[in-house]
Amino acid sequence: MRKTLFFISLAALTISFIGKKKKAFIPPGTVKICDTLYADQEEITNLAWLDYEIWIKTKYGANSPEHQAVLPDTTVWRHKNATNEPYVQYYYRHPAYHYYPVVGVSYEQALAYCKWRTEQVKRLMSISKKYPTINFEYRLPTKSEWEFVSNDGIGYFSNGGKNDKNKITSNHRWAKDNEEAKEGYQHNFPEVTAPTKSYEKNAFGLYNMLGNVAEMVLEKGISKGGSWRNLLEECRVGKDIPYEKPTAWLGFRCVCVVKANSSS
Repeated sequence: MRKTLFFISLAALTISFIGKKKKAFIPPGTVKICDTLYADQEEITNLAWLDYEIWIKTKYGANSPEHQAVLPDTTVWRHKNATNEPYVQYYYRHPAYHYYPVVGVSYEQALAYCKWRTEQVKRLMSISKKYPTINFEYRLPTKSEWEFVSNDGIGYFSNGGKNDKNKITSNHRWAKDNEEAKEGYQHNFPEVTAPTKSYEKNAFGLYNMLGNVAEMVLEKGISKGGSWRNLLEECRVGKDIPYEKPTAWLGFRCVCVVKANSSS
């Protein structure tokens, strides 16, 4: 079944390009921020990454360097004081976690995914011939772009991370203690990530801009938004959270920059 995931996704995209009347171009998976900038509605999921991995594996072979280079580091879930060993085996590949954010990927792997995604969507567009004058690129958002689209929301922090209906609005750690926050440590924060379409959307229609997983931006070594292991006050739009390597709390989403070709 897993081998068919990518091809099902491609088929769905092909239908969206070919099977409908021509409309204004919206890059697949995104919502419009302005005329030239679109952002993924959700963080990149395990399923999306599996599609990518299967495509690479099919083209280059299971034992190829290209395939090995796209595999997430699932050992990021391991910690001597945690009970996360099942996640090492199941979090990335088990269908129960298909719609959870992919973690354990590096900055370089995220860049490679953005490039691949751009190429695949352009290939489908060339088949459909619907948008011949559109040029676009999926990439990581810059720090300033991420802060703009995050749209913090009035009252979020003043109400302790809850909305006016007293519903929790993000997946984050709830209280301090004497322990360093660790993956799977359950006294005061969520055990793991949440599905990428959990909680409420922001004003742009984007999920989990704050909490769940911190998101890499184009400036290497900086992540934004905080994660399931961060306190509420750390999940602020203006706060930079540094990283050095793949972790269980770090993921990403893409933006897509769109412009007309100069020949149009």
